Amino acid sequence: WGLIADIQPPDLETRIAILKKKAVIENLDLPDEVIIFIAERIKTNIRKLEGCLIRLVAHSSLFKERIDINSIKDILRDLLPEEKSKPITIELIQRVVSKYYKIKEGVIKGKKRVRFIAFPRQIAMYICRELTDISFPGIGSKFGGKDHTTVMYAWKKINEQKEKDENLTNDLRELIKIIKSS
Repeated sequence: WGLIADIQPPDLETRIAILKKKAVIENLDLPDEVIIFIAERIKTNIRKLEGCLIRLVAHSSLFKERIDINSIKDILRDLLPEEKSKPITIELIQRVVSKYYKIKEGVIKGKKRVRFIAFPRQIAMYICRELTDISFPGIGSKFGGKDHTTVMYAWKKINEQKEKDENLTNDLRELIKIIKSS
């Protein structure tokens, strides 16, 4: 005979209550915003919550500093998970590249092959391949139904050209920075 029990991670209220109780036991005066900040980020188990609290206790007693929201981000940076940014999509890349090169977003998805449109389109396709896990055919479908070989050609062309053209390299770096921060 045996017993099967489904053990779930504690919910937010429980994590907050645990942190408050442990802080009282450790004689650590933590503002509610700090407790909530930690409880929102450590979701999986109590040991990690206790680990964060122990580190705060040690820091507080060692440096005789009051713990606040700004200090915990630094003190606990390697224990707290990174805040997730929005996923990078083809639409986001198209929007950023269009704005950067001052062309209409619809045009970058279109069929026109004039240089001032085709080049930004190739850059957008290149960045899509670099920053997403989407296949060449998947990228092509979002650029007006382009064939996967067109996307492969664009990727290869930009990849080779960036080695020779410092301005292109700087543009790519700037575009990727804008996309990742969007």
